[in-house]
Amino acid sequence: MKMVKYYVLGAILACALAGYFAWYVPNLGLTIIFGWTGFSLIAVSSAYLLRYPALFRKREDGAIPFYIRWIFVPFLLGSWLYNEYARRTDKVPPLQKIEESLFLGCRMSTQHVDLLNENDIGAILDVTAEFDGLDWTAYQEDFAYLNIPVLDHTSPTTEQLLHAINWLDQKIADGQKVVVHCALGRGRSVLVVAAYLLAKHPSLTIDEAMANIQSIRTTARLNKRQRSALAKIQQGGHLNLSKSLTLIANPVAGGGKWKTEKADILAQLNEKFRVTVEETTPDVDGEALAKKAVEEGVDIVVACGGDGTITEVASALADTDTTLGIIPLGTANALCQVLHGYTSKIMPVGTACEIIIDGHAIYMDTARCNDKMMLLVAAVGFEERMISAADRGEKDNGGQMAYLRGLWDAISQNDNLSFSLSLEDGPTQHIETPSLVIANAAPVTTALAQGGEPPDVTDGKLDITWLTPQASADKQFLSLAELVLTTSESKQQSDTITHSQASSLTLEFDEEVSYALDGEIFNAKHIEINIQPRSLKVLSNADEFEDAK
Repeated sequence: MKMVKYYVLGAILACALAGYFAWYVPNLGLTIIFGWTGFSLIAVSSAYLLRYPALFRKREDGAIPFYIRWIFVPFLLGSWLYNEYARRTDKVPPLQKIEESLFLGCRMSTQHVDLLNENDIGAILDVTAEFDGLDWTAYQEDFAYLNIPVLDHTSPTTEQLLHAINWLDQKIADGQKVVVHCALGRGRSVLVVAAYLLAKHPSLTIDEAMANIQSIRTTARLNKRQRSALAKIQQGGHLNLSKSLTLIANPVAGGGKWKTEKADILAQLNEKFRVTVEETTPDVDGEALAKKAVEEGVDIVVACGGDGTITEVASALADTDTTLGIIPLGTANALCQVLHGYTSKIMPVGTACEIIIDGHAIYMDTARCNDKMMLLVAAVGFEERMISAADRGEKDNGGQMAYLRGLWDAISQNDNLSFSLSLEDGPTQHIETPSLVIANAAPVTTALAQGGEPPDVTDGKLDITWLTPQASADKQFLSLAELVLTTSESKQQSDTITHSQASSLTLEFDEEVSYALDGEIFNAKHIEINIQPRSLKVLSNADEFEDAK
């Protein structure tokens, strides 16, 4: 790099002169000055050769430590003199608007505070490594400030560039005007602004982005290395702006897990997304909050709670472009087991956050049951009685044991239901059974839904499983064991298990009965369910599902 050659040659010359005045024409003052200059230029050269802008030790607030400043005084003095001359003779003003809320300029200091205020600028992105950023006068103005330390004539790393453009995007999204500056507003800052334009407008080429900038700031340019670095980052598909993400949390789910997990969840997601947090209340449910997020154009809405909270949020996201994420904070967390895999039971929250960050999405089926959203199962008989028996207090205290106790009691009673069943446009059949489950999605732990293969959430079909009435509770327990322990081939030959698939079905009862729908209890004489194929975009474990198409 040309600049390094100059600094190395300058260091050699300064050191030679220091030696000359030390040994041949003794002069302590000149020896110190040239020795100091040589040491300073050696340090600067090292920063360039090692690609180590952190050598200047510039802090997050833009301040360079006093001892570092003294080491680099000769270099900084020379740079300051050059930059002052360049600014005074510059063809462009110190600050220019590139886009609405986005400005490009030279180094911002005390003398520019009034100019910043005149343009209503509230945030400064400083991409210099060698100069102090804001001083005490600027601090008093309460500007938002970020330093991305980059050496003059060089390029930021991919990580630095992504940090810079996403910080810009977040500040602009928050309604602030932002200026990006380097020393003269010609190179480093131009690269960052060009990267931001390319990320914001993916159809632009580098030439087009630079033309847009140069039509306003004629001195803007990139050297060959900077242009090559920007092209490499763009071609690698790395110029992505952080997506907006809304967390919708049920604060009472799982006995109040949100309060315990909130800090950890935010610590993992804040780095990768523009995060907003909303909490449900008795008056405002997850569906209302999710509808608000969709209207605001949020990219990802994450339901933090149990299956009921997830269903509420999904109701607002179905048939939209908004992606659903899930953080399991409930008792059963059945849908999470399906989408995240069974290993997520070990570290459910950590695994969920990793899946959200990974961004792998599928389009899963949903269903409408009596005009209500259905993600998991609808059921009459054992499943309904199991859920009805486990109230909020029991679930909070006993977790899934509350459900197991309810299932034990239901099977022990061994009561049967009689009703008519119609699958799609097929004939009506009379059914007598202690348990019927209609599943869109169901993990293996939802044993009563496992009449065939585990339900596929992308096949456009409902899985219907019902049991033949048995004379005793003991025999019904054997039917349940058969559901859990035998293969799908064995179940097909079973006299006690019936399994079918359909895209729609209707149940008709002689009188109103209770039925379970995704963990909630409702009452009706007529139950109608219709599949909605691939209607919900949801984040899932990449090892379990193929990409969304």
